[in-house]
Amino acid sequence: MTLKEILRYAGTLYGANVAASIVTFAVTILVSRDISRADLGRYGLFQAYFLFGAYASGLGLAPATVKWVASGAVDDGEFLAFISLRLFAVALMLYVAAAAAYAFQARILAAALVALPPYHVFNVALSAARARLWRRREALLLVIASLATSAWIFALLFLNHTDAAPISGQVLGAYTTAFVVALYAWRHGWPRPRSPGPWRRSFWATAMPVFLGSSVFAVSELADRLVIEHILGLASLGVYVMAMTLFNILTKPVHALSRVLLSHFSQGRSAHTDASAPDIVRVNLAVLPLMGLIAAAVLPRVIPMFLNRNYSLAFPVFAVLTVVIVIKAIELVHSSLAVAHDSAGSNTRAQVAALIAYAAVVVFLAQRFGLIGVAWAIVLRWAVLAMVQQADMRRRGVAALPAGPLVRSAGAYLVALSFFTTAPWAMGIAYLVGGAALRIWPAPRAWLVAVRRA
Repeated sequence: MTLKEILRYAGTLYGANVAASIVTFAVTILVSRDISRADLGRYGLFQAYFLFGAYASGLGLAPATVKWVASGAVDDGEFLAFISLRLFAVALMLYVAAAAAYAFQARILAAALVALPPYHVFNVALSAARARLWRRREALLLVIASLATSAWIFALLFLNHTDAAPISGQVLGAYTTAFVVALYAWRHGWPRPRSPGPWRRSFWATAMPVFLGSSVFAVSELADRLVIEHILGLASLGVYVMAMTLFNILTKPVHALSRVLLSHFSQGRSAHTDASAPDIVRVNLAVLPLMGLIAAAVLPRVIPMFLNRNYSLAFPVFAVLTVVIVIKAIELVHSSLAVAHDSAGSNTRAQVAALIAYAAVVVFLAQRFGLIGVAWAIVLRWAVLAMVQQADMRRRGVAALPAGPLVRSAGAYLVALSFFTTAPWAMGIAYLVGGAALRIWPAPRAWLVAVRRA
């Protein structure tokens, strides 16, 4: 794909996410107004358990699906038989684990485990659509998933004003989405299942390193919430959940782009017009940090108007977390390249090193600086991940991008972020001026390359 095609695909997915996020965020505001901060913290624990379980039980099936379906090396009937059996085995394991958790009165963990089987069905279907470059179908699935969950939460809040409403709503939304996916696939015709071929070993060679790296990442995400719960309390965890809700909305275009890049780099064919990794990073470093700074300037002034509880500390935490989007500008390209070139182990080793660095400082920073300290520990984790990932890829002969642009961009971003409390409107201007001075991107190429290379 050309750079313009990549950005158009990512833009379609982002547009779908924005449309769905308007409803989702409205429901999040409603939840924050309707339940206590402690209950919101419990809902945050459910989300952490769900995220951890999604990675820990996913076996790397979704990313491997993108790579192998995009490569064109897998017959549809063979793949359907192969993936269906694996999803059934995963679902059976999760239901048994949920029953055990419920027996030990771990209600929140049990609910997260019950929600995972339909999520995996949805995620693999989404990955198959992405691998085929079916951007409209993928966008439609994203909207359906978000709207289904939001509708259930909205309805249940009329019946229950505790954490049970959003938790149950997310579980029911997952099953509703999986049902819609299955119905759509049935109406459009299933391919005839066939016995899988010898590609299975290569599939697992892709999936297992991704699975291990994802599991380590999930441990890191779960650790954030557990550290806050045990050191700062559930009320502080509720504030953190609000900050992460804003951060997740900000990073939706990043996730959309990463999905497209894995399919792009996994394609078996290549043309001279196809977008190169350096061009993608140049555009990322021009656009993504500006999005982060604009969000840090605008959202803290707008969101409090819709809240009836004190979440003021969530906004400086969110501002610190936006530093991660600068790191992601290059990390998402490296992660996609590593998986596409059968070197996903680089991502795993980087995740392990990042988790070790995070674990070494997070407790101290949380005790010393509270939620702000946790936010900076997360930034450190992502910085270590990006550095180790790049070094490991170079050592193993996978083309890795230079660290210079990322370091200069991070420096310009931190300088711009220092205006957060005094002149937030000046942050974007400061980044543009700093970026030009540090020659992060040869202006105006970063802004025009999408058109020029189309």
